[in-house]
Amino acid sequence: MPASETVLTAIPASEVERVLLVLVQSPDQTSRMELRQQSFSTGIGWFTQSTVHLDPAQVAGLRNALGNVGGHKPSTRLPREFSRITPPSWQPRVVAAETA
Repeated sequence: MPASETVLTAIPASEVERVLLVLVQSPDQTSRMELRQQSFSTGIGWFTQSTVHLDPAQVAGLRNALGNVGGHKPSTRLPREFSRITPPSWQPRVVAAETA
């Protein structure tokens, strides 16, 4: 069974460049977040140029560094463990539904 991926947000840099923030959940219940720099090409579509893997402590550090930008709350709530600088082992429990 392959890993499950959820795109949390796409940040456009131009019409042909963007950064994706992706939550990757493995079948063994481990999770990580990735930043993916993507480009667009006619005939190919969007493709990933590079990927940065972030552990929960790095995500927490990034959130702390950015703070509450513009006074807005994020539209997607991250698990509580991603808010701590030195979290314990983060093991999300995900229920997946498959279509028939």
